[in-house]
Amino acid sequence: MPEKEKDPQDPLREILAMLEREIAERPPTIGVVGVSGVGKSSTINSLFRTSLATSGTVARTKEFEDVDLSVRFNAPLAADSSEKSSGPGESPVAPQTNAPTRVLLRVVDAPGLGEDLALDDRYLEQYLENLPRCDVVLWVMSARNRAIALDQMYLQKLSRFYDKIVFGINQVDLVEPMDWHTGYNIPSREQEANIKAISQDRLEHLASAIGRKPALLYYSSRYGYRLEHLFKALLDACPENRRWIYAGLKNFSHLDFIPAETQQKLVFRATRRLAQMLSKSDHR
Repeated sequence: MPEKEKDPQDPLREILAMLEREIAERPPTIGVVGVSGVGKSSTINSLFRTSLATSGTVARTKEFEDVDLSVRFNAPLAADSSEKSSGPGESPVAPQTNAPTRVLLRVVDAPGLGEDLALDDRYLEQYLENLPRCDVVLWVMSARNRAIALDQMYLQKLSRFYDKIVFGINQVDLVEPMDWHTGYNIPSREQEANIKAISQDRLEHLASAIGRKPALLYYSSRYGYRLEHLFKALLDACPENRRWIYAGLKNFSHLDFIPAETQQKLVFRATRRLAQMLSKSDHR
């Protein structure tokens, strides 16, 4: 009886299964930290479509909380083993396609520092205990608060994690003169200029605190503004030996982060349609 011909994709499937086991045993993990009241939980809700409890008046998060999400992961698999080499002396090359699967992405929501001096020591112990298991850490700050002495103080106590921290400035929609263009989902010109000035100021203060230029992005969790840039920065900041995992998570569009009610606004839809038309004309 002739031996059954082996499927050339079997080794690739075995590799994919091995990758899935690795991710299951140690899922990609993003920590979200910072002082109290800057919108850490709302940032997680906006980035990952979760429903963590939030409050504008009292601190909600009292312990480190793991939020486990099922996300799309794209791993390369050969599409067609019948493809031959294109010339003498060349190795056969099969075209690559993305074979999507679902994997676990763990987001760690931290209690806010600075809420109460009586709680700070316990919270810092939790930070020191939990941050080592995070591949990358988002340190959230508020655009409304010019004083960052608390951030600088806590950063000095968490210096061992500088290499994995990305800084985010949230609540830019509340920057003066607070005239956000909701139809276009962008700040006014004056507001944008103020946001950039705040961002530059924070960059300089953070650099003096940690002794290097930090990765820093501004955004609005309320409106989903620039969340795609923030998410990409988090993926890019992951350690080299884990980068292959996060590379498979980069399958997103900026629309994934914009609230549905904003997308439904007439001006926004018209602007998007115009951008699509201009893009098509550029490629003719």
